[in-house]
Amino acid sequence: MFDRIKALSQQTLLYGAGHILARMVTFLLLPLYTNAFSPAEYGVVSLAYTFMGFMSVVLHYGLDAALMRYYVPADQSERKRLLTTAYLSFIITSAGFALFLFLVRGVASDLLLGGHYPRYLAYIAAILALDILWSVPMLLLRSEGRPLTFILFNLLNVISSLSLNLLLVVKYQMGVEGVLLSNLLTSGGLVLITAPLVVKRTRGGVVSWATWKRLMRFGLPFLPSGVFAMLMELADRYILKTLADMETVGLYSAGYKLGMLMMLLVMGFNMGWQPFFLKEGDGEEKRQMYSRIATYVLTVLGFFWVLLLLWVDSLVRLRIGPVTVYGPEYWSSTRIVPLIALGYIFFAAYSLQLPGVFLREQSRWIALTRGFGAALNIGANLILIPYFGALGAAAATCLSFFLMAVMIYVINRNLFPVSYEWTRLTRIAGWILIVYFLSTVGDHTWGWNLGLTALYPLGLIATGFLKPGELRVVKSMFGKIFGR
Repeated sequence: MFDRIKALSQQTLLYGAGHILARMVTFLLLPLYTNAFSPAEYGVVSLAYTFMGFMSVVLHYGLDAALMRYYVPADQSERKRLLTTAYLSFIITSAGFALFLFLVRGVASDLLLGGHYPRYLAYIAAILALDILWSVPMLLLRSEGRPLTFILFNLLNVISSLSLNLLLVVKYQMGVEGVLLSNLLTSGGLVLITAPLVVKRTRGGVVSWATWKRLMRFGLPFLPSGVFAMLMELADRYILKTLADMETVGLYSAGYKLGMLMMLLVMGFNMGWQPFFLKEGDGEEKRQMYSRIATYVLTVLGFFWVLLLLWVDSLVRLRIGPVTVYGPEYWSSTRIVPLIALGYIFFAAYSLQLPGVFLREQSRWIALTRGFGAALNIGANLILIPYFGALGAAAATCLSFFLMAVMIYVINRNLFPVSYEWTRLTRIAGWILIVYFLSTVGDHTWGWNLGLTALYPLGLIATGFLKPGELRVVKSMFGKIFGR
């Protein structure tokens, strides 16, 4: 079991690094955006990214999940047929939607971006189509176990986005348009660079209507589930725009980005997790392994939550030359970070319970649980935002992810029961609560925060959290680090 978990850890580190690189660009650009744009202007940028994130899920319509599901175990000829069929489908649907959005850009921009910005929506239409196409070769690299190439392309994405933003936003002062043009040029370049990967794997392949129907039977339930997931993560911006103002949207989005550092870790883990459990399959020993993996993952995420709780205020005030990481106008946004980050720990608990849904080909349960979460999230936002503003929106997100995790657990008790290590999971939750309580009564000096940072892992060890074999591994790791 330990060897298999070690293999998953290596895959997670590699694919996670690639995913984090791809998403890290949005965090690296925060010092630029929060110092160059007012909260209202950043609200427009946030709504643009919100819409693109939502439509990316719609335009994948579950076909990406289905392609991975069948591509991993398929032989070479079957892989060609699967990829050729799926890629043509993506070309037709993404180009068709881009054309539609371009034609209605004048009317739609007022609704989607909070102002009359038809030029911005034209950029967004093209970006969406290109992003769908270059996501396919990245999925292939994950399916084929090629993490280094995966990381390389994501690194190119980061370098291109950063360079173009600095050029267009800082040097040429193009504002929001510079942000979108940077995205367009980066996505277009990546489509061209990764196209040979797709061409090589589809050469001689045929489009099969039967294959497309097979893919859609498994993948289509992921469309509503994906829509529901994006509603959970993104609807709060539009509700805030309606019930508050664009400045609140900008501040909330800035704080949410920091909370999403936890999401980067969770999604990085998922990059290795899904191919891993698809290959491992079912069996009593496998379920015990999935239980142990859940314990390890939630332990690590708990530690990162402690780091965010204690150090996020120092992070946003950190100076980079003449500016701080966040402009002073955005410093108050950090109060929502612990709630958002905790919500993504609950999302990790949800994701850890997905092997049964995939292995039993019962993807409808994902749609059901995420639909439940989305409805709850929207309802909670409508209730809480008028009273608590951005903090209410963050609480709604956290609560929704928690109840989603509970719901999939109840479903899995019949579908795919796993005996989780509840005693150890309770200790994780207990030490997180202790650190949180102490953080509210301390003086928030560096020494106090360092002590609380160490308290979480040391508290777990002192209360017998680690099993003897795990303790030996930890001692061995520290021995290597300190040369003993």
